[in-house]
Amino acid sequence: MNDKPVTNVLIDREDRQSLLEFATTLETIAKKLKEEGSFTMTEGSKETVISPSEHLKVEYSYEIKGEKHSFEIEFDWYTGDKAQSEFSIK
Repeated sequence: MNDKPVTNVLIDREDRQSLLEFATTLETIAKKLKEEGSFTMTEGSKETVISPSEHLKVEYSYEIKGEKHSFEIEFDWYTGDKAQSEFSIK
């Protein structure tokens, strides 16, 4: 029997934005994370709160394929029993 958790996609969206609009979006996300520890994505009447844990795994990727350039930032975290606990040596 397969014990893999089911993937639940809450947001899957692509937008066209100007560089300034995109930079403003990143600044808003960064400000909310610094001040509140979360940010909310709103699409119509649907709101999705993204509330990462204190410890993240962050990936940066930059690819070029012909004329197309792609830069991605991805961050993952665990909650519940898989959340990273504090570690110390006494």
